[in-house]
Amino acid sequence: MRLLNPFSSAKKKQPARGKAAPARRHRPASPWRGTALRIGAVAAVVAATGGALGWAVQSGEFARAWQTATQATLQLTADAGLRVDDVLVVGREQTAPGALLEKVDVERGMPILGIDLTDMRDRVASLPWVKEARIERRLPDTLHVTLVERRPMALWQRGRDFTLVDQDGVSIENQDVRRFHNLPIVIGEEAPQRAAAALAMLSSEPELANRVRALTWVSGRRWTIRLDNGMDVQLPEVDPAGAWTHLANLAREHGVLERDVVTIDLRIPDQLIMRVTPLVRERANAPGENT
Repeated sequence: MRLLNPFSSAKKKQPARGKAAPARRHRPASPWRGTALRIGAVAAVVAATGGALGWAVQSGEFARAWQTATQATLQLTADAGLRVDDVLVVGREQTAPGALLEKVDVERGMPILGIDLTDMRDRVASLPWVKEARIERRLPDTLHVTLVERRPMALWQRGRDFTLVDQDGVSIENQDVRRFHNLPIVIGEEAPQRAAAALAMLSSEPELANRVRALTWVSGRRWTIRLDNGMDVQLPEVDPAGAWTHLANLAREHGVLERDVVTIDLRIPDQLIMRVTPLVRERANAPGENT
């Protein structure tokens, strides 16, 4: 059966009988055809690989394979001698050895290249006495730990509780403060942060500073100093260093600290106000009874 082209308006001319139809010529293949086929094949392979890789990542197989390969490589380095055989610590005075080893958390024979030094440093720095920590690998087999410990400066009193504080005003928690009973006591909410500057100022008169037992930060403005004889010295808000030097001179020249005095008030410039003990007050009010 012949198929007719419904969109053709003219009939196709038929060749005469007895004559052979001319041979049909084939158009030569485009030179880009092979390249396009190769590109398509590569794209198909990439798409299939990408899909498989995406599945591996999403399913966790890639991470597990990577971890396994990494552990195997690290074990090879350990077998070659790059493993932990020793941990050297420099700068430890107050930090307990057991607490430090717990934070370092390594075992002999571990691959030294597999240790996360940043994470280890952060763990060590979380110890109460540690101000700074540095961790180094010293290949082939040593971890070197350098500690900068906090220096206790004072005991911070809050009610009946005492907390050890360092020169930066940072609390050193969970310590037996009885070991540091000779340190001065600081009182007041901002006292730990301000105590270092105050103690440095008081040390300008060493003989008088040795008699200091407590410092109270009053009203967020000034210090009251408690001496070893129970006497309170009220320093001014302005130029406390000058007032402290003035008191030291009076102590050397006039022995004011050896009198029956409860409080020495230096808050008013160029004035010295002394409050005496009740016994001295009673004697002053009844002079005829004195012998």
